[in-house]
This record gives sequence, C-alpha cells and structure tokens, in this order.
Amino acid sequence: MARAVTKTEAVSHPAMAGGRQRRRGAAALAIAASVLFAAGPALAAASPPPPIKPRPLPMQCALAAATFGPSNLWFGRYAGNRETIWGYTQTTSQWGCFLREIDCRNWLYWLNSDWPDWTYVSVCTKGYTPQ
Repeated sequence: MARAVTKTEAVSHPAMAGGRQRRRGAAALAIAASVLFAAGPALAAASPPPPIKPRPLPMQCALAAATFGPSNLWFGRYAGNRETIWGYTQTTSQWGCFLREIDCRNWLYWLNSDWPDWTYVSVCTKGYTPQ
C-alpha cells in the first residue's frame, strides 16, 4: 500500500526539484524573449542600418560647371536595358555631374542595379566638356 507523501517530502524530492528548476528557466526564457521581441522593432527603428551604398542624385552639368568649374566635376554616363514584366525591353541613357568620384561610382552602381540586362556605357570621367 502506498503511503501518503507530505509537502516537505515533495519539495525535497530530486525529480520534483529538477522539474521546478526547468519550469523556472523556461519561464525566465519566455519573459526575456517577449521583452526582446517587443523591443526589437523599436530598437531597429531608432537606429536603422545605413544603406550599402548611398544613392546620389546627379547635378545638371551646365549649372554645376558654371558654379564649381568644369574641371572640378566628375561626369557620369550610363546606357543600358532592362526587361519589363511583360517581356518588353526598356532602354535608358542618362548622364550627370558630381563633385566626388565616389558619388559618380555609386550612381553608376545603382543604375547598373536598376537596368541590369545589358549595359552599353557605364563610365565616370574627371572633368566636364559641354557637348
């Protein structure tokens, strides 16, 4: 016949103590996860990661040359294609002026990303010569 277990025996029983510790650990983990889950979007919005490459806007070359001098500019040219979702090919030809070479290169990077199918011209040159 089984004997009755007292409250003190149940607490000190090794199997019960381990189970209680596991439950406490699981509860602490659940609380920590819920706090991090709730704070995650707020933390991400507070400090968004910087873009891989900035997307600079080109200046109008005639105005930039009059303001900064044609020899101080970087002239970027791009011509390429992309296919539309309907199977048509779109073509673009763009140019612009920049004060820094890195801005010109980043601009070309994004144009190559937006018009990836065929690139005819993708170049940055120092100085601007009106055409």
